[in-house]
Amino acid sequence: MTGNRCGHDPKHPNLSPAKPIRKGKGGLPRILSLAAERAKAWYFHPKKCKLLQSHPHRKTRSERREACQIVIETISHLDLASLCLGTPTLESGFIDIDMRTIVRDSGMGQRRCERAIALLKEAGFMKVQQPRVVNDQGDYVGLRAIRVVTTLFFEFLNLGPMLQIERARATERLQRRARKAQCKLTDFMRRVTKGLRNSFGWKSRPSQADMEKRQEETRRWNIACAKYMLANLNSDECRRRTNAKLGLPSDYSPGRRA
Repeated sequence: MTGNRCGHDPKHPNLSPAKPIRKGKGGLPRILSLAAERAKAWYFHPKKCKLLQSHPHRKTRSERREACQIVIETISHLDLASLCLGTPTLESGFIDIDMRTIVRDSGMGQRRCERAIALLKEAGFMKVQQPRVVNDQGDYVGLRAIRVVTTLFFEFLNLGPMLQIERARATERLQRRARKAQCKLTDFMRRVTKGLRNSFGWKSRPSQADMEKRQEETRRWNIACAKYMLANLNSDECRRRTNAKLGLPSDYSPGRRA
């Protein structure tokens, strides 16, 4: 076994994760798989991406380059509208991807994933911040890390114009979901006025409007926070400025809501 006992073979590298990006009909936006495909050239030709060289006069070790290629495919979890790694949901707002998911989908160990992410951060292709909140006991508690894929990553792959188009499409998809949810809400309320309130059990769970509003608020918060993260501000300052911009309490964070 070569490559620091991680199973890496420099002559026969494994550049695909355990869970590859879905392609074709029913798959993910083409820009995600295209970015992963183009980035694979960086393994065989490291000089094409000097930003990933940890030392200016020395190539990055092949096992680290391999790990970067595998972690890069976690962009399958990318929300193109905000460029945050995670999933917008009606029930819980924006759910950021956690390290356990990255480890599972990559098929690598956690430490190897962490080192690859650190290299991508150093190259400027990814930003990571660890939000913290104060619990009822007055102690700071860490929330899920916010991981942002920067526009530099796509621009370095000559995908900048395509990214602008795909982000506009992603935003439109979210708006269509909001309009569709509003139509469902109208129908729901019409039934309530006809005396069917109890059959829906609506008192025991949030309404469709509440869930949609929470999703939109969380998405706006993540987009605003991501801009400050890209300016290299620490997590507390990012949260403070985001809340000030959106007119929210200074200690507000989407992760505090159940």
